[in-house]
Amino acid sequence: MPHRDLVVIGASAGGVEALKGLVRGLPPDLPATVLVALHLPSDGQTVMADILRRRCRLLVKDAVDGDPLEPGTVVVAQPDAHLMVVDGRIALGRGAKENGHRPSHDAMLRSAALSHGSRAVGVILTGLLDDGAAGLRLVHRYGGACLVQSPDDAEFPSMPQHALSAVPTARQFPIAELSEEVVRVVHGDSVPPVPEVSEEVRALDLVELRSALGEPPIHPDGTPLGTPSTYGCPDCHGVLNEVHDGGTVRFRCRTGHAWTAESLLAQQGVQVEDALWTALRILEERVQMSNQLAHVAESQGRAWSGEMFRKRAAEADGSAEALRTLLLQQVEQVSVASGDASGP
Repeated sequence: MPHRDLVVIGASAGGVEALKGLVRGLPPDLPATVLVALHLPSDGQTVMADILRRRCRLLVKDAVDGDPLEPGTVVVAQPDAHLMVVDGRIALGRGAKENGHRPSHDAMLRSAALSHGSRAVGVILTGLLDDGAAGLRLVHRYGGACLVQSPDDAEFPSMPQHALSAVPTARQFPIAELSEEVVRVVHGDSVPPVPEVSEEVRALDLVELRSALGEPPIHPDGTPLGTPSTYGCPDCHGVLNEVHDGGTVRFRCRTGHAWTAESLLAQQGVQVEDALWTALRILEERVQMSNQLAHVAESQGRAWSGEMFRKRAAEADGSAEALRTLLLQQVEQVSVASGDASGP
């Protein structure tokens, strides 16, 4: 009788401690493969496998493209690659970032849902914003089990809260009990049949799966995914298409960058802040240059020119002060929107 044999776990800010607590309770004979993804800088190195290896009784290894899925094994995502499952094997997708991340939890969970259907178990732990919520919805759509760290137990509750909003029937547990629930679900008596999914919806899911692998996000007939919106992609500045999915709207551009509405708003806030800092730097340079030119003019007896440059310096200084006040307000807004942290 089939059982749930693929567990996929996504975590972000605060995720190292949560993952250590979760894997500590998994038995060495767990008859499932466990995939673990933590948001990582694209140019960084990860020692996550080493950290988990010291606390886990299962075999822990870094993800290698093409490796088969092995029961009793924890596979850890690598920087700058989506950790996915395709045709029963590990696939490292080099497609565009999703919600600003590669690896993306949405891409990983989507692949698990399409690959294993009701045999998949999706788990969302502590983290910022909402990466993983759309992916967990797909796990539920194809009959998989959905588990979430209790928001009250999470160091950063945003990801668990969004996951529960996306899948209200998902079961939530504190991290100390979550590993027990994973074991119970894997050893469940039976796996329900995969629910009926319309061809249209499944086609959309497959396009997004292939996009994370690096293919263009277009349907087989060449039509783009979704309908054009009035928004630009923060990463490549191309037009974002609206993708309607289960009553929610997500966005994906022609090159494949994908955003939830929440993540898109947060990234737009970051871009506004960057633009304001650039403008402030230019204004402060204008103050300094105008004062310098005024000093030169005054030393040469050109009082009128000196007065003109002093006036320009005063105007730029006033604009800089106003902009600095606006910047501090913007920084506070971005911090509140992101949970006052930027990653694990």
